[in-house]
Amino acid sequence: MKKMLVFLLLIVLISPPMAGASVEPSFLKTFQGSLGLGESIIVGNYTLTVVNFLYNAQSWPVVLFRLRDNRNFTSVTFSLSEGQDYTYGNVRVDLDYVSDADSKNPRALISVYSKPATVFYGTAHANSTFIYGPLQLSVLGFDNGTVFMRYYRDGFTDYAYFGVGGHYWHGADVIVYNVTNSSARMKILVPKYLRYSIVRGTVVVIDNVSFSKVEVGAPFQLNVTVSNIGDTSARYVKVYLYSKPRVQEESGEKTLLPTVTIPTVSQELPFASYMQGPVGYTGPLPPGGIKTLHFTLITSKALKPDVYPLYIEVEYCDENGVVKKEEFQVGIPVNNDRSPKVSITDFRTDPNPVPPGSNFTVVVKVTNTGNAPAMHVRVQLMGSKPTEEKQTYQLFPTGGGNNQEVDLYPVGRQSGLYFNEIGVNQTVSGELTFAVKDVSSNVYPLYAVITYEDENGVTYKEQATFGVRVMGRPRLKVYVGNVWVSNGRYNFEVDVANDGKAAARGVTVEVSSRELSLFPLGEKYVGSVESLDYDSANFMILNGTLKAGTYPVNVRVTYLADNGSFVSFNKTITVQIPANLKNRGRYEYYYAGAIALILLFILLWRARRG
Repeated sequence: MKKMLVFLLLIVLISPPMAGASVEPSFLKTFQGSLGLGESIIVGNYTLTVVNFLYNAQSWPVVLFRLRDNRNFTSVTFSLSEGQDYTYGNVRVDLDYVSDADSKNPRALISVYSKPATVFYGTAHANSTFIYGPLQLSVLGFDNGTVFMRYYRDGFTDYAYFGVGGHYWHGADVIVYNVTNSSARMKILVPKYLRYSIVRGTVVVIDNVSFSKVEVGAPFQLNVTVSNIGDTSARYVKVYLYSKPRVQEESGEKTLLPTVTIPTVSQELPFASYMQGPVGYTGPLPPGGIKTLHFTLITSKALKPDVYPLYIEVEYCDENGVVKKEEFQVGIPVNNDRSPKVSITDFRTDPNPVPPGSNFTVVVKVTNTGNAPAMHVRVQLMGSKPTEEKQTYQLFPTGGGNNQEVDLYPVGRQSGLYFNEIGVNQTVSGELTFAVKDVSSNVYPLYAVITYEDENGVTYKEQATFGVRVMGRPRLKVYVGNVWVSNGRYNFEVDVANDGKAAARGVTVEVSSRELSLFPLGEKYVGSVESLDYDSANFMILNGTLKAGTYPVNVRVTYLADNGSFVSFNKTITVQIPANLKNRGRYEYYYAGAIALILLFILLWRARRG
């Protein structure tokens, strides 16, 4: 019981105090202020606009808001009464109250919160500074179990001491877990969106971008919806489309020679052309006004299915004639319903399985399952995994590249197949000769890379991996092992070694000789001999008289093959007898028998006399 109390006391002493710091906020305040009709505030990726003030008998007044996600042009409309809130994505909107509700210009006092972001979590030391956007929090020192910190943002500075627990300080949440004389374990949370801007004046944004299905080489319809979220009218609103970034010419960096400069130009080919012009006008756009423009474009025939960028620029003037511009980027997915699709539908090797250290033939059947012919089809087979091609330049040659060790390699220089054209649903075949190293039994990969083109010259690339089954065979050899004398008889070992790449099962050994009488007769079971291993069988020479010398012994080894049949082979080995073996006759057995008989008579005579 005492040990348990001591253990619990240690846990209490070691664990950092968590009072006031166990619950972290779900949202932190970014903005609090009032907005009038048509005014907006931008917080992070979101734009919040006061659309209208509604009045009814049940809840009065009600404020109608529109929240737009500027990343994907989606927007939601919601209404709040005093004391209510609405959460969307990473922000939360609270309606505190409505001032001047009976006047012509009511205003809504709102609070906008965003999800917290962790600026720091760990052990902080003196003079540690943590920066998140315009915010700087610094740990200046430690005093009497507190942390002395400084707050700085946009020219405003403040200082405070914090003990163990949670503290809300100028919109930041400072959680102190433990404080020592030289460090403090703490966590700092701030709103994910620190900056905000209230939109007043003329602001035109893109509310939505929609388009019909986009095919390679076909026209498609693009719709762009713009709206004025400001409080003044917008004039000369122009929407301009372009499918490649502006050409940027730079002076470049100087080389080792100060008089030489290398200009750099970045340019991409457009993926689409404009059938009716890339510019559209909306005319005057009042506050809250929405207008949709329609464009017709046609994609290039040289495209392949992918997502291509389309750039949209909005240009307009406010009532004072100030020109404003804003650029957006939209991803346009391009499809191709008429395209070839080439794949390997049959892959086999001859023989199968492949023996180690031998040549074999790879038979490949290639089929075009698409709805257009495939041109210039190349099928490349390789034993190493293909890597992404990267064009590199070296001023000086280097050696010792990282060449991957391969077990399968082509015989000769031809390791690929070429077909000029494969029609729709057509299958072609070809053969290649490969070799395999003297490897162990396993399945080894052979990588295939297929490249082809469609009728417009668009290049396609497919990759696949196939397994080549390599199965080794046992290869047995017979040797003479030890020779020794036991009970007046010579004995010798027959060693069976397996130098092959597979185990030999059910191995038996049978020996015979014209000059020697051997025991046992017939087959002697050895069992399994694994690859690169050996086993032995012992035999006895029954000859009573044997001269020193060499004697040939015929050995027959039988084992079970892969196909289930037994395989046998013969080998003649030589047994070396180091010394003569003399025949001691059988008199010693007679002497022993006579002595035993005399002892028996004596025992019977003594037993008869009592």
